[in-house]
Amino acid sequence: MKKTKKAAVLRIATLAAAMSTVGVAQTVLAEEAAGPSWNISGWVNESMSYYDDGEGSDMVQLSDNGTTLGSRITFSGSTKLNGGLDAGFDVTIEPFSGNPNFTGMGNQITPLVFSNQDNIDNFNGGDIGLLGSSVYLGGSWGKVTIGLQSMPTDNIGVLGDPSMTIWSGVGALFRGSGFFIRGLNGDALGGAVNWGSFAQCMTTNGLGIGIDCNGVYRNGIRYDLPAFGPVSIAVGYANDDIYDIAAKYADKIGDVEVRFHLGYAYNANGAANVAERTISTSSVDTGMTAGGDPVLADVTSVALGDTDSEMFTMQLGMMDTVTGLFGTFTWQHEEAGGDVSDYAEDENDAYFTKLGIRKPFTKLGDTAFYVEYGLYKDQYSAAMGEAGIDGTELTRTGMALEQYFGSKMIIYGKYEQLDIDVDGTPAAENVYDDVDELDLFSLGVTYFF
Repeated sequence: MKKTKKAAVLRIATLAAAMSTVGVAQTVLAEEAAGPSWNISGWVNESMSYYDDGEGSDMVQLSDNGTTLGSRITFSGSTKLNGGLDAGFDVTIEPFSGNPNFTGMGNQITPLVFSNQDNIDNFNGGDIGLLGSSVYLGGSWGKVTIGLQSMPTDNIGVLGDPSMTIWSGVGALFRGSGFFIRGLNGDALGGAVNWGSFAQCMTTNGLGIGIDCNGVYRNGIRYDLPAFGPVSIAVGYANDDIYDIAAKYADKIGDVEVRFHLGYAYNANGAANVAERTISTSSVDTGMTAGGDPVLADVTSVALGDTDSEMFTMQLGMMDTVTGLFGTFTWQHEEAGGDVSDYAEDENDAYFTKLGIRKPFTKLGDTAFYVEYGLYKDQYSAAMGEAGIDGTELTRTGMALEQYFGSKMIIYGKYEQLDIDVDGTPAAENVYDDVDELDLFSLGVTYFF
């Protein structure tokens, strides 16, 4: 799609969000018609995790399964306004079971995604981070939400699973993403030292989770249209020039629950990880002298070309409510435009599927078992391409057993294995030819309140 065509699509999305506020502006300041209500809800998701990377193994305790599906506390409220309007707020925080400043950069992080074999011992104690803070106004015309929030294509490839076996595993590569790859024949190429290096998103630049690549909370505005029977549609705009639209279908056909999700996102500043790289070296005065002459130091800098990105995501999920059999399939495709490096792929694909059964075999509650397979293809950076890589496939296999205790608690066991296959120059292939697989086992618990 050319930029001119993209611009037209983006203007339509922006116009839709703006038009939703026209009729509202005349009645927003009306006096409240009913008393407000508020609620505290959320869940705590913790696990004991064992890993074997081929060279070493250990067991550690961490908050489990990434951002938003990890532990969270939500403060929410709503009220009825005159004129058939309703309003509310949502503030969500995440208690991290690890030091959010272990990188030394002052940024809060998700322990499960960014931990590795070397820093995992630093996750003692923790902090609380803000995930979202937003206000909404709704009526018969739909709902407008403004603030730090989940945008339409956030979780577009996650929540289409009618079995809702998502707290133990989803298509996004959370567990093991930050872990170092062992068994390299030489030094890692282009900084590809961890598994997430081979699952880099374009929509959220370089985020190593492979699927759900716009799956972060963003500052922006979102408009949810009125539901059209089993179909819901939402459009959004987020800083800085990120547009997305999502359509979701949820219905029951006979005994089968069906969910079908489609999403599109455009980031005007996306795909920086595959952008052209211009490397230059200049001499900089250090402020010191030697023999009366200034001491100079060579400084290397990297300038990136201008790029943008598009993301298409589809998820189909079905579950037979009688037998308990279920299955989901997720596909994500990203494309980069602009000054894309000749050493990087300008598009990538990721696939994830899950097959299993969930039903009440005992009086305790539902029991679920599933197997999963994920393939993350050509999600590597320009720096890795410059080092000789021209094709990658990260594969993920796993299985999980979950026991539900009503709607309040889940105890689960999850096994996953990661492996990588690299194409490129003979030297590049040799580096990754015999890497050790990463085996992960998690015994976790999620409590809802």
